[in-house]
Amino acid sequence: MASKGAYSAIEIDDDELQFQTFESSASSPNATGNLSSNSNTPQQRPAGFSGGAFDPHRTIQDQVLSKPFWSVEYYSKFFDVDTSQVVERCTASIIPKESFNDVMAGSPDLYGPFWVSTTVILVLFVASSIVESINAYMKGTPYMYDFRQLTFAFGIIYSYAFLVPTIIWGGTKYLGCQPDLLELLALYGYSFTVWVPVSVFVILPIDWVRWLLVISAAGSSGMFLLKNLYPVLSRAEAHTSKIALISVILLHTILAIVLKHYFFVYDVLKAPAGNEGTKS
Repeated sequence: MASKGAYSAIEIDDDELQFQTFESSASSPNATGNLSSNSNTPQQRPAGFSGGAFDPHRTIQDQVLSKPFWSVEYYSKFFDVDTSQVVERCTASIIPKESFNDVMAGSPDLYGPFWVSTTVILVLFVASSIVESINAYMKGTPYMYDFRQLTFAFGIIYSYAFLVPTIIWGGTKYLGCQPDLLELLALYGYSFTVWVPVSVFVILPIDWVRWLLVISAAGSSGMFLLKNLYPVLSRAEAHTSKIALISVILLHTILAIVLKHYFFVYDVLKAPAGNEGTKS
């Protein structure tokens, strides 16, 4: 073996493996055939791989975090959940056995809250439309879909699911509670899970049953919110913490009343041959 620089020869005996180093006159004075720490120095990468977004040595999370906040890739990490995780979190919001933060395991998401809220909106609109179509059929009058209900549902549900927790985050952050915005959004979004099955029963023509369903859903989701918000709100002063908790309960009560009087209603005919109805 020969070259312009240093080269090595390997002699293999029966008992041992020997390395011999030879240097030519043109070789560098620092060239050596011994295995040293210098041999572990990584080689320079080709110019085409400069460690940018397509650097295979960077993790996907690092690549996502390097994206600007106005790009779609930046928000992809908030939707990085699978079906089993979403189902587990939905179940934990209805049957809370432990802290919801423990269920999320430090990885809150927006995928579940978005689709849970959207499902509630669609179920409310479809169920209330079925009720009104039945009423129109019983009265012998033509029925037309009222898309104002859909618009109102979008406004009230999305505002409560995303705007309210954002306001709470700003207020508690000002008070020094150090909340996490993504956790609050996930908390409020998943709290709507119980309203999905309850919204289906809007077609029942029994008013006291509808009131019972609304109170049950409001109580279940309200306790879920209070249980998980209290550790954050309690970091503020006692008086301020009580005001914050009362505000959370008040807003949740208003939501339940609005849903009851706008969607959980039913026109019942006074007589089979009459055209007048009463709204309960």
